Amino acid sequence: MASAVEDTRKGKYRMKKNKPVHSKGINEIYVDRVQPFNQLQVRAWRLLNEGRLDHILLHAIGPAITRAMNLALQIKERGNGMFDVHTTTGTVYLHDDLTPVDGNDGNTNSQTRKNSTITIKVFRSLSTTS
Repeated sequence: MASAVEDTRKGKYRMKKNKPVHSKGINEIYVDRVQPFNQLQVRAWRLLNEGRLDHILLHAIGPAITRAMNLALQIKERGNGMFDVHTTTGTVYLHDDLTPVDGNDGNTNSQTRKNSTITIKVFRSLSTTS
C-alpha cells in the first residue's frame, strides 16, 4: 500500500490506504491496475467458455474502471455477438488509517473517502445474430 505524509492540524500523519473488502465468487473478476491485461482476458474467456457459467461479473474501482470497460468490450467483440454487457455504477466508501509520523503519540486516526465503482455483467446473448 502506498503511504503518504499528510499534514493535519494536530501534526504530521502517515496515511495507509486500505484495500476494499469484498467477497469473491467463482464468476467474479476484480480488475485492478497491476494485473496484466492479457491475463484478465484469458481468465474471463476461460470462465465463459467452460460452459457452466452463463455470465461473469467484472468489478473495478477508481482508475481501474477504464480497464474493466475495455475488458468487457474486448470480450464482446471477440465473441462475435455471442455476449452482451450490462453496466452498474456506484460509490464505495474507503477507510484509511492515519498514524503519527513521530511515533510518540499512540493515537491512530482514520479517514473515510469515496471512490467510484463499476460492475459489468458479461452474459450470453439470447439472440446469437449479429
